[in-house]
Parts: sequence; C-alpha cells; structure tokens
Amino acid sequence: MTEQILLRMEGITKAFFGVPVLKGIDFDLHYGEVHVLLGENGAGKSTLMKILSGAYTADAGTLALDGQAVDLQGFNPRAAEDIGIATVYQHFHLIPHLSVAENLAMPMFTREGGAVRWKEVYAHADEALARIHYDIDPKTQVRHLPVSQKQMLEIAIALSKNAKVLILDEPTASLSRNETEILFEAIAEIKSRGIGIIYISHKLEELKQVGDRITILRDGEKIATLPSDGAEVDEIVRLMIGKELAQSQGVESLAIDQNLFRVEGLQSEQIASPISFSLRKKEILGITGLVGSGKTELAQAIFGVDKLTGGATFLDEREVRIDSPQKAVALGLGFLPEDRDADGLCLNLSVKDNISLALMSKLRGFFFDTAAEKRTVLESIRSMDVKTTGMSQQVQYLSGGNKQKVVFGKWLSAKCNLLILDEPTIGIDVGARKDIYDLIRDFVAENDERGVIFISSDMTEVLDVTDRILVMAGRRIVAELDPKQTTKQRILRYSLQANKAAE
Repeated sequence: MTEQILLRMEGITKAFFGVPVLKGIDFDLHYGEVHVLLGENGAGKSTLMKILSGAYTADAGTLALDGQAVDLQGFNPRAAEDIGIATVYQHFHLIPHLSVAENLAMPMFTREGGAVRWKEVYAHADEALARIHYDIDPKTQVRHLPVSQKQMLEIAIALSKNAKVLILDEPTASLSRNETEILFEAIAEIKSRGIGIIYISHKLEELKQVGDRITILRDGEKIATLPSDGAEVDEIVRLMIGKELAQSQGVESLAIDQNLFRVEGLQSEQIASPISFSLRKKEILGITGLVGSGKTELAQAIFGVDKLTGGATFLDEREVRIDSPQKAVALGLGFLPEDRDADGLCLNLSVKDNISLALMSKLRGFFFDTAAEKRTVLESIRSMDVKTTGMSQQVQYLSGGNKQKVVFGKWLSAKCNLLILDEPTIGIDVGARKDIYDLIRDFVAENDERGVIFISSDMTEVLDVTDRILVMAGRRIVAELDPKQTTKQRILRYSLQANKAAE
C-alpha cells in the first residue's frame, strides 16, 4: 500500500429539512488501501457514502479523485460510475432469473442497446470473474447461487466498470466465517491492483484483519482517523460514543415469572446459527445490535415471513408451528415492520381500512359486520389519540408518529397478545416517541397474557424502555443484560465483538 492520496473529500456538509447530518467531514483514501468507516447507527456513514456514490448531493464541500476536482453539484450515480466509484450494497441488486454473465453484462445492455452479442457477453464475464479469481459457470442463474457467491458477483460487477474506488457496505453481514475468508482473499487481490476500498462494518475482528485505517464518525462529525493495527476496543467505543454514560434508571418492570413465548434452536433461511430465548408475560424484551446484526431477520422468522429451517416455537409452553404471517396472526401475534410505509400500511387506503385489515376474519360471518368495524376503528383512533381529520383520511397524509399509531391500532384491534416491534420509533419526533412508549407500557399493563419484543438500533431507547436486553451480533444472540445494571458502552462492546466474548 502506498500513501499517495487516491480520493479526498473535504468539508462535506449535508442537512435534511434543516437538520445537520454531516458537519464538515474530511475523509481521504489511499491507493491500495482498505479504509474502514465506523460509527454508531445514525453517525453519518451512509449519508457520506451516498454523497460519494452520487445518490445524495452535498450542501457544501469538495471532492477530488486522482488529483482531479469533481463538481459535486449535479453529481449522480452515473457520474460517479463514470469516474470510477462503485458501490456494493448490503442488499443485493442482482436480477435472480438472469445468468451470472447477463448480470455482469447489464451495464453493456443499458448503455449500448441493440442486439445482444453473446460471444462478447461471455468473454466479458470470463474476464470479470477471473479478475477476482472467482471460479463459476457464467451461465448459472443467479437465483441458484448461495449468498457468498452473490456477494462476490456484486463485487465482480462493480470492478467490471473499471472502478478506482470500491465502497463495501456491510459486505459480510450474511456470510459465514469461511465465506468471509474467501471475500478477504478477493479484497487482498483488489488492493494489490491499487484500487482503494472503503469498508463499512461493525465487526471489530474484521476491521483489524482487513483494514489499514479506521475513521470514526459521531453525530455527523469526524472524530478520529487511526491505524487499525493496535486499535483497542475500549478506545473505539469511547470515540464512537464520546463520553462515559451512566447506567439507565429504566422503568419498573411489570413482568411476571411465566413464559409467554419461547424459541429453542430457531433457524431460518436468513439465520444459520440456532437462536434460543424466552419472553415472559407482561415483559418488554429489548433486542438491539448494529446494522446487519440479524435483528430484523429474527423478527421475520418469528412472524413466519421467512421460512424456518430448524428449531421449535412455544406459546404458553405449547409448541406451535408458525409458518406464515397468517398463522402468526391467528395465534395472537402482531408485527410492526421496520419500514412501516412499505410493509405495515396501505398508504392509499383510509385510516379505517388500515386498522380493519387484521380484523377481517374476526368481523366476517355470513355478512361483514360494518357497524362493529366502525365502532372498533373509532375506539382505536380515540384510545391512541391518532391526529386525523377522520377515519376516512388516507394514511399517506398522516405524520410518521400517527402512521405508527395506526399500525399499532391494527394489531390492538385484532386483540393480539404478543407484539413484535421492529424499530417502532424510527423517523418519529420526540413527542410522538413518548406516545409510542406509553402505548407499549399500557399494552402490557392491561393484561397478564401479553408481552412485547422491542427491536431497536437505538441503544439509549432500549435501555430506557425495556425490562431485559438481548444483544445481537453476527446473527446470533451474544449477550443478555439487565438495563438497570448496564451501560450503552457495554452494549456497544458486545455488538462490535461478534465472535468474541466481551467483558
């Protein structure tokens, strides 16, 4: 690795709706270097990389690549690609029913048009795959590839565009240890050709193994850049958080010593390592971790969204099989997904129709009971204080907090006893957050047969709201903590050390 500057970003600022997200960030990348970008959720990593990849426009600042200034105004993904900046996202952007070669050739199709010259397509694929020593039949359909090979294909596609800078966003989130080693071998090969890599990950053992330098962001500011060799866990955590935080006072637990829900050795298409935990009656169980830790995948497995491949599920100590969301709802489970607009609501339908969605089977006899539906919806709007012009108002015109209350109302009206809440306060202002917290506490307080699984990346929130905390990393539960006896630093330490025991 040389220390000549390949990429330099200076004074990068960005605000959304007047709220500063990046506050004058300086960042540079050397030729043949892996520069790790680290920070808590919301620190500004993704925003900075979206500016570099052309997805966002910076409000101010400069960018230079290979010593040449780049005009950031009007900079877009095509412009970024043209000058040699490529991004491999955590979530794949492959076309599953096309072959490896066709996915690799997609930029050729979109840019050149005309008839497909298959000889050139396969020659291009052979060259791109050989570049990272990736041995696979280019005629294989992508849908038949394991996750690790899809990851390698994404990298091959990025490099086939003559990338000088490669951005890897949580590249090992879905990989096993052996698959990760294969990826690291490919990264070493890429580095040897002078390509600079920006590597975003929360797995500390990876950072030391693959990274040359680490830059830490906090609250939209660059805090430090340090060599990965010799970087200590405690120092990284201190830099990410900024100060020692006191233990949370938490809230008085209402939980009683009886299991409401339990999973033993749970495995799914997305979770390879068996997971076991229990939820007590009247308990708010927190599950936290960093991006890619497996929190959402666990929620989807419990609710029947993802196919289970192993383990057993118990409700009131009775084994139940939850193989679909419909079965989960029938058993009294409700799920608030992380993306409420895409997965939790029908935005073009009314408040009434959204709240009624989970009620249909309960109100349908020989005729649908519209009077009962109206009573239930009005009671839900009143009890949750949904700010709306009426139950006929389309949900898309509500604020984020009121949208979330409608999702709550859907499941409460359906008489669910177990709520799985995935990032329930994301994108919600402080006042609406308190309303959501109150709804959760009231929900468990009203009935001894209820419980909540509260999933959040906001570790402060988890400390303040929940009765018990499970920390996830590497799609495994790595710690169980008492919120009254722990700190944010300790949670973060476990989250960073996916494959190590943390003290």
